Amino acid sequence: MSQNPVAVHADDRLSKAAQTMSEVAIRHLPVVDRSGLLIGLLSHRDVLAAGDLSKRVSDVMRTDVKAVAPDTFAHEAAYLLLHYKIGCLPITDASGKLIGIVTEGDFVRVAYTLLGGRIPIGELEIEDQEAGKD
Repeated sequence: MSQNPVAVHADDRLSKAAQTMSEVAIRHLPVVDRSGLLIGLLSHRDVLAAGDLSKRVSDVMRTDVKAVAPDTFAHEAAYLLLHYKIGCLPITDASGKLIGIVTEGDFVRVAYTLLGGRIPIGELEIEDQEAGKD
């Protein structure tokens, strides 16, 4: 889980969202209102499908977002990712404020370790950065 995830606002332009995704090397951006409440989700696929980067995030964001609480068990979150065929789950507090995000990649990292991966994950990420991979 990533705490304090990068997010965008509904009135931001897709160009800003695309730049943020590229700079931070992420594929999902939660969309929050000015008080930090989760109101949507924008994926890299959504940005690509929109074509026109001058559109606002609100024009293409998904509003039917599945989210979980911080005390949700990992297996429950994994089930939701699989069942709904989604790549991430925002984590919100009781008021709906965004506090984190869990992604498919988080579960792959866990699986890597549990399946006997021997290279520390941090070293794998450094190798990917040096090779120019995202």
